[in-house]
Amino acid sequence: MKGAGNLREEVESSPYMGIAEMVEITSCNIFFTGCAAIMRLISIVVNWYLVFEYWKSESYAYSAWTLASILIPMLITSIIYSHIVSTDRTGRGRILYRGTMSDIVISYLFRDGYTLNYALNYSQAKKQDNKEGEIRYYQKYVKEECNVGFIRLFDSFLETAPQKILQLVIVLRFIKTLTYFRAFTFVIYFLSIAWCLVAYNRSNRLVQLDKYDIGTNGLIVQFFFLLCLTVSRTLCIAYVASIYPLATLAMCLCHIFVCGSIVFLVDAPKLANSVFLNYLCCITFGVVYLFIFTPVKDAPTKYKYIYYLSFCLVQNITACILFIPLYISIAILGLYVIGIVLMIFYYLMCHPGITSTLY
Repeated sequence: MKGAGNLREEVESSPYMGIAEMVEITSCNIFFTGCAAIMRLISIVVNWYLVFEYWKSESYAYSAWTLASILIPMLITSIIYSHIVSTDRTGRGRILYRGTMSDIVISYLFRDGYTLNYALNYSQAKKQDNKEGEIRYYQKYVKEECNVGFIRLFDSFLETAPQKILQLVIVLRFIKTLTYFRAFTFVIYFLSIAWCLVAYNRSNRLVQLDKYDIGTNGLIVQFFFLLCLTVSRTLCIAYVASIYPLATLAMCLCHIFVCGSIVFLVDAPKLANSVFLNYLCCITFGVVYLFIFTPVKDAPTKYKYIYYLSFCLVQNITACILFIPLYISIAILGLYVIGIVLMIFYYLMCHPGITSTLY
């Protein structure tokens, strides 16, 4: 897997790509892109409502933590997104036309809007048998989908994940606070996290013309192993945090900075032009690595997966033995093992044919 900048350059380097090299943007793709744009707006409203709800109930600490988990990721993702867009010719035109701040605001509130617009224009060009327009809008769609998927990944793990861990901690401490609405938000969160990762992986493959698209069976298996792994890690972190919140926060920060620094030094991805923004992107990937491993560049990943999954499994086992009751420990470890088994099955049976350098 490659960084967003490298992937975008790969598409731009093939301005005359043929129709045969493109994966068709179906009505189903357009529908789900529209749903993602609407859900983005709904999730923002829900997040701010939680801040108000905690404040109204005089839970000022919870309100402050939730507010921080909105504003800090919003600032970080806006900086990264504006940098990515400004390095693209289409993006520079958008910024000159609307202004940097308005472009950032639009991207925050309605981030999938540009992707949806390009998909609709592609569909219109296809109906009119306009091959040149079809190729042009397909390239714009793939680049924007790659950019949005890159930022959506950070949104999910920088903004949504801390909030859901906080809510799980509250529920574990005060079980009476578990309402149907909160239970529903947990289900939506876990499903959206898994789907976000699936969409991110698929968008990165679409831009790399030497790789095949992931089939339906592969997407389903990938969705479920990502769901099992992320649910297991979230439950484990949340339960320990409900007992030792500050110690858990300190350990998570150590995990983030260690993983982010390893990515920066070992993989050395070119995610941004400046060293500071590049390191910032790597640190944000460290947040993702609290829950799941996601490669940041196109390179062999077999041993990275083995090291990462083994390390996190040891963490889960240690936490379960020391702090977590048996019935919850069985669920946490069972889900993680099932996720690993499904991942092995995916790579053996469902992974599409790709370049021989993957392993």
